[in-house]
Amino acid sequence: MRFFLVIYFLGACSIGYAQASQEGAADSTALSLKDVFENAKTFHPIIRQANLQDRFAEAQLTGAKGSLDPKIQSSYLEKNFKDTEYYNKFYNALKIPVWFPIDPKIEAYRNSGQYLSAEDYVSASSDYWQFTAGVSLPLGKGLFIDERRSMIKQARLYSNIAESEKIKLANKVLLDITKSYWDWYFAYQQFQLMEQSLSIAEELFNRVKIDYDLGEAAVVDTIQAKITYQNRLAEYTNARLELTNTRLRLSIHLWDENEIPLEISENVYPLMEEDLWVIPEDSAVTTLIDWAIENHPEIQKLKTKQQQLQVEEKWNKESLKPEINLSYSLIDAPFNIDGFESPQFGDNYKIGMDFSFPLLLRKERSYLQKTRIYQESTQFELAQTRQKVVADIRSAFAELATNQQLATQYQSLANNYNRLFEAELFNIELGESDLFKLNIQQDKYIESQIKYLKALIKLEKQKALLPYASGLPYLSYLKLYE
Repeated sequence: MRFFLVIYFLGACSIGYAQASQEGAADSTALSLKDVFENAKTFHPIIRQANLQDRFAEAQLTGAKGSLDPKIQSSYLEKNFKDTEYYNKFYNALKIPVWFPIDPKIEAYRNSGQYLSAEDYVSASSDYWQFTAGVSLPLGKGLFIDERRSMIKQARLYSNIAESEKIKLANKVLLDITKSYWDWYFAYQQFQLMEQSLSIAEELFNRVKIDYDLGEAAVVDTIQAKITYQNRLAEYTNARLELTNTRLRLSIHLWDENEIPLEISENVYPLMEEDLWVIPEDSAVTTLIDWAIENHPEIQKLKTKQQQLQVEEKWNKESLKPEINLSYSLIDAPFNIDGFESPQFGDNYKIGMDFSFPLLLRKERSYLQKTRIYQESTQFELAQTRQKVVADIRSAFAELATNQQLATQYQSLANNYNRLFEAELFNIELGESDLFKLNIQQDKYIESQIKYLKALIKLEKQKALLPYASGLPYLSYLKLYE
């Protein structure tokens, strides 16, 4: 029998042929993982949602700073009874909180009426208006830190947590994309392999039928060839379905600028990119671990939480002090009904002092105790997280090195089965073999190619798992060298 067409199809069956043939086709387009990454970083909804963390942190800080916003107060009270004006009181105040524990305050009164208290009386010579300008100062609780300063400091630290959350969400999306892309690549290569195997089986079946018609083959040979063809057709159909499903699973990560989902068409094929990730040396893994135990997003979150708890602890300690608030206000100076007047601090003033102190301090001591428990708990969690990060990195690197060896071994195995299959084709052409042996060799050849493909895909996924375990932003090693 003549099998020159079969040998041609055999050459087309090797890994990489399908990609090379697609690159030469005018109606086919390559889609690399790098292209998918670039699209996802800009348009993927989850990554865009992750980027909102920065705005949320900014809003958090703005809200905390609101405790320092100037505040205007105003009230009006009037009482008239039986044609008598008991009182008419109009009060206005401008409070200007500042970072330091001094609160300036400007007040304006207009009080009139026959039944005003002596404290509220204002002379008619100033048209019943009176102005005060003063400050209040805490000498005990609130002198070194108060609740509003504590909130602002914690809100500023929250930006670090927001950044860690952003990296965490983005990395998870990019890892999912990586896995989906290589699943698509595997399905594409498997489909090409099944397509070429089907072509070989069909060619064999057609030639056996011709030989049978010429009386050179038995009927059992045609049945055997047909069974092989039917098996290859079923494998081809399943491979085509898997290719469609994996292409659709990757498509869910592709979007345009108008938040419209994109779909990968059938004439688009994946690429094998060698330069997207590198396999680091042993020494580089040490550098990776050193960076990760300080900068991994989960570690950064816990370190920031510790800093927030330190601020909270300072405020809790401050709360153990008695409240002693001094206030001093000038009356009709420097503001008065006629304009401005130089202040005379010894004349026309109000001075006051407030004091309070809970004798048992149970509430304050409980807050401090709980904060310290949280600190201790966070320290335990940080130690465990660091240990887990180191273990994950070492495990990922060990798997990466092992998968690299396995991929090389399976590639060599597939090449050897390829030679055996090719040799069996020559043997059957020379009449020294039969279709049964040929089918066995072809099955082993296909099985070896699939094993190699699976090892290759596992290696490519593992390349992304190492920077993911390290917490590198956008799974990029460039962060190590900034």
